[in-house]
Amino acid sequence: MRASPQAAPALREGLAGADPGLLYRQIAASIRSDIGTAQLPPGARLPSIMAMAESFGVAPATVRQALVLLAEEGMVRTRHGSGSYVTEAPPRRPTLVLQLGWPALAEQVRGNKAQILEADDSAPPLEAADGLPAQAYRRMKRVHRLAAGPPYALAEIYVARHYFDQRPAQFETGMVLPLLAELGGGHLTAMRQVFRLGAADAVTARQLGVPLGGPVGWLKRALRSRDGIVAYWSLGYFHPEFVSFEATFSTEANGPAA
Repeated sequence: MRASPQAAPALREGLAGADPGLLYRQIAASIRSDIGTAQLPPGARLPSIMAMAESFGVAPATVRQALVLLAEEGMVRTRHGSGSYVTEAPPRRPTLVLQLGWPALAEQVRGNKAQILEADDSAPPLEAADGLPAQAYRRMKRVHRLAAGPPYALAEIYVARHYFDQRPAQFETGMVLPLLAELGGGHLTAMRQVFRLGAADAVTARQLGVPLGGPVGWLKRALRSRDGIVAYWSLGYFHPEFVSFEATFSTEANGPAA
């Protein structure tokens, strides 16, 4: 079966003027999206490198880089002399399930990895609805990655020093929410989340491999204790492939009329 990346025409426009070092990641993201939505089903044969290069408007070497990245993720495999194919069982793409509450959200990200870009001791820009400030915070700007896969978020995180100082090394390299669930126990009781769609700036585009100005998920969180102190505040930009919201609405809640 032959299939072609469905997003190529739109992506080709987005690639114009993009950072050449990011082109292969954006092409990989487009193909990854087609695999995740079954537009490229398991076992499907991808178009030739030359055909994809022409479709995306890039050099063949850029397409090869994208295929190498996807092969490392277990999404595609290459048969010598035959071409590239979607694997029979491509890795399931994790998503950020927005309706998960606290502390279930902590389990969703357990095992993922973080890379610190910068850190300091500044305080978060809290709003009144977030809660009351702690005495001190540790701020970390980080790229979050799946345990084995691509980056999915660029996040700015503030952790109250009361918690951070207990396990600084783990907070720097691991997922913060599972650690807070462990250290905070039943004392951390409420999380506020605000989500909207945003546009990728230059830093976000470079770190997540999305087109400059392309859509990203914008998510702000504030986790507070029983006494209203904010133990955790974050602002994250999420790759659009990893954001999911589901809801079920029913007219049958009250049962049939008598």
